[in-house]
Amino acid sequence: MAKSPYPTTPCVAVCQIDPKSGFCLGCYRTLKEIARWGKFTEDEREALLPELDIRREEDLREWRAEKARQEQTKTPDGTD
Repeated sequence: MAKSPYPTTPCVAVCQIDPKSGFCLGCYRTLKEIARWGKFTEDEREALLPELDIRREEDLREWRAEKARQEQTKTPDGTD
């Protein structure tokens, strides 16, 4: 197997679970995935890491869309 472009762990020490999505706001793993990470094989980790990238991108798109909606609802004087 070729060397992965991913780190050994996706943890970035921002450990907070989003109650809406169930994903960690730092690494985008679920609590179950975090708990099992040490027991995953390298192949299981490699299979999950691209999914975390997808989750992160989807979250960023949702955040940008929400920010755009908030900007549209502001009045000309900058208040809501």
